[in-house]
Amino acid sequence: MNEILTPKEAAELLQLSEYTVKEYARQGKIPARKVGRVWRFSRQALLDWFNPGEDFTPEEWAEIRAGQEEMKRGEVVPWENVRRDV
Repeated sequence: MNEILTPKEAAELLQLSEYTVKEYARQGKIPARKVGRVWRFSRQALLDWFNPGEDFTPEEWAEIRAGQEEMKRGEVVPWENVRRDV
């Protein structure tokens, strides 16, 4: 049986922020379903979507790893500090 995940669980699985997971879902970038007012994710669909090695170039993987390291060090810019007029 397919495991259904909350946004928090999906974020942990993908090692992304919960905000990013919800935003990707809203934009249709990751497989998700909105049930009423909440997002739900299929664990298997997310793993199939991610499928390492086929969708990302080595350069993109390097950017992903660098971003994960920045998050671990707390170097990610808070959303409130992002310029909206860019």
